[in-house]
Amino acid sequence: MTEKTFVKKLENIFITEGFLTKKEVGVGYGVADLVLVRKDKFNKQNCRLRKNYGQLTRLLREDYFKIFKHLPDENSGHDPVDLDYLIEKTHLSKSFLKYNILRTLEKKEYIKKENGDFYFRVNGWMPIAKEIIAIEAKMRNWKRGFVQANRYRAFADRVYLAFPIEVAHLVDKRLLKRHNVGLIVFDAQLNRKKITLLSRRVEPLSESKKNLAMEFFWGRQILRQLTLL
Repeated sequence: MTEKTFVKKLENIFITEGFLTKKEVGVGYGVADLVLVRKDKFNKQNCRLRKNYGQLTRLLREDYFKIFKHLPDENSGHDPVDLDYLIEKTHLSKSFLKYNILRTLEKKEYIKKENGDFYFRVNGWMPIAKEIIAIEAKMRNWKRGFVQANRYRAFADRVYLAFPIEVAHLVDKRLLKRHNVGLIVFDAQLNRKKITLLSRRVEPLSESKKNLAMEFFWGRQILRQLTLL
């Protein structure tokens, strides 16, 4: 069994358990083999609101979510913020911020510009999901897998290392538990997986990276899955 086959088998099991899945998700701290969100963990109200805004385009850049953090929502009652304020808060260059980030968000109708360079956001739908899980799958070399899985705490609420049952006994569970990295053991002969060490839910280190990871799920496919199309 190759690592690619291993990941695919795990993915199929999680799909039957009610998860939506994405393989090889990267948000700046390595590339997770598998990222999961349970269907019942998606916020249907927020997804419906975003759909009604016509915001179906994925935002696959962390800078977009850093900008949202500093923009008042158009319905908040607060005044819009100007370009200089956003430059101060994000430390992005004026030209890059104005002509790349803000122009793209305005074109895709995620923000509104008023009275020159003053901006509101149009995204009271964040976040679209309550919990995201990241998995690093390894056939061997559990130490390397642990290091990679631990990095995913930057964006995931729960992180796991997945290992074949034949060599799972080599994994140092005490080390994993100390760093809140769960362990999934996979039996290829029975095509079964078992969570032998649970990862406790902890807020990710970066809210913007979590929102970015969720974007890999966004689009018509998820809306059909949630019966919102």
